[in-house]
Amino acid sequence: MIAHLTGTVLSHSIDSMIVDVSGVGYQVFVPVGTQGRLAEQEDGRVSVHIYTSVREDAIQLFGFASMDEKRVFDKLTSVSGVGPKLALSVLSALEPMELLTAVETNDIKALTNVSGIGKKTAQRLILELKSKFDNFALDQIAPSASAGGQLIEDLRSALGNLGYSAAIIDEVAGLLTPRVSEFNAVDDLLREAFKLLR
Repeated sequence: MIAHLTGTVLSHSIDSMIVDVSGVGYQVFVPVGTQGRLAEQEDGRVSVHIYTSVREDAIQLFGFASMDEKRVFDKLTSVSGVGPKLALSVLSALEPMELLTAVETNDIKALTNVSGIGKKTAQRLILELKSKFDNFALDQIAPSASAGGQLIEDLRSALGNLGYSAAIIDEVAGLLTPRVSEFNAVDDLLREAFKLLR
């Protein structure tokens, strides 16, 4: 079973990428924005934590930028009725810290904002995840936002006001988060975002 890949990203879309490992290309499904969160080595390679899903009709790989994200994914898929695709949707919409906080505070609204999750599923997720997250300390999972986190949040807000979809906003934010220290104001960040959106 594949648990980890290190290679070069040949291509990527919002929710998947092809990772070339010694000439073999692996298709890896990822949460939105993962590409921008992967730490690139000097030789251009990246490392991805992998969850391998084996079914009768398919073997699929799901990748994560951090082990904490993969651990949360494992907990999500252990909930009855939650498969890898739905778990990926949850992590595309909510940071691990946001998910843990939503579960701790019974925030059904945060979960129903995820595509494919209705009120009953949200209630079941909260009920089942509370016990599964008992051994998780919230500070074990650091938010992805750094000192430039406010700039990224301002960028998200500005793009949302301009009518861009949540998926596009997540993709752009994921690409720009590692470079946020290059920008002094949200206007500069927005100009760079427009270049990516062309």
